[in-house]
Amino acid sequence: MKSVTCSLLALGGLLVAGLGGRHLNSLLHAQEANKGLVWKHGLNFQVRKAGQPKFDEGTRKFGTEIFLDKDIDKLVYIAETGALGLGVADKVKDKSEVDPPKLFHGLEMRVRPVGEKGWTKAAKFGIEVFKDVNADNLVYISEKGSVGILPAGNLSVAETIKDPEWSHGLEVKVRKAGEKEFSDKTLKVSLEVYRDENTKQLIYITDNGSIAVVDARDSTKPSEVKGPTWWHAFEVKVRKPDEKDFSKDTKAYGVEVYLDENNNNLLYISETGAIAVVQARGNTKPTGSKEPKWLFGRSFRVRKADEKDFNDKTQKHGAEIYKDENTNNLVYLTDSGWICVFQGK
Repeated sequence: MKSVTCSLLALGGLLVAGLGGRHLNSLLHAQEANKGLVWKHGLNFQVRKAGQPKFDEGTRKFGTEIFLDKDIDKLVYIAETGALGLGVADKVKDKSEVDPPKLFHGLEMRVRPVGEKGWTKAAKFGIEVFKDVNADNLVYISEKGSVGILPAGNLSVAETIKDPEWSHGLEVKVRKAGEKEFSDKTLKVSLEVYRDENTKQLIYITDNGSIAVVDARDSTKPSEVKGPTWWHAFEVKVRKPDEKDFSKDTKAYGVEVYLDENNNNLLYISETGAIAVVQARGNTKPTGSKEPKWLFGRSFRVRKADEKDFNDKTQKHGAEIYKDENTNNLVYLTDSGWICVFQGK
């Protein structure tokens, strides 16, 4: 558990100048209303590596801060790695003492390298599942510091922990910002899809340990795996936390969007290999790629696991929120390329 002795100010609603979609050539406008962020609490999460049966003094810890984003009415969980996820905000508790996270269970998952059909060369990743009892959200966090958040609801610790059930694997291509066409040099990302039988959620995990979690609904393991269907792509700029305005030097990220035909989920994948997943619902494949609309800028201060209080050396992470005009989904992207997507109203 983390304690805090100082107040935290979060920046939001910074001015925009000259950003756009895949070609970065249109001028977008800020939302008039910008209520910003409110810090709620901080937590530390211990995550065992694959093959590590028990927690010990050497087990990696990830410091994580939880903010209320008042413009979207969701809790933002952002780890010291810069990875982020979004949870429900209606049950968050304001209190002086923060309860530590409750461990539900640990999982191990394997991911095959690009081009490999067999499992002999598969990388293994450890994932822990916790409940943030201060806000009633379930937190999935990988040994690489990637996070996935969903409402805990009536879920509780399983009496007998079940291993995850593998569903299927996919490979996708992701262009970098400025890369107009797919080629043999385009980055390829391998990912596997598992069902957490303890919570009935689907976990997407890439070959670099990035994870995303989505409700499994009534999806089942496909008897014949369908490949991903490319839908559209865009480019977005993300400012550093102390970068006031967008400029030609602001870092841009390429994002590809695919439909997983096996369960009707949309996959958003950043050029860093970070992944986000959201239900496709009533969306259909767009006829073209509309440029995203910039909404808000954010700046987070995130303590490392061994950092008790906020101070002038506490690290910062910048983030931007865009609206994907092709699907009406909202895209949260950090200055290190981590991505989170949720359905807009």
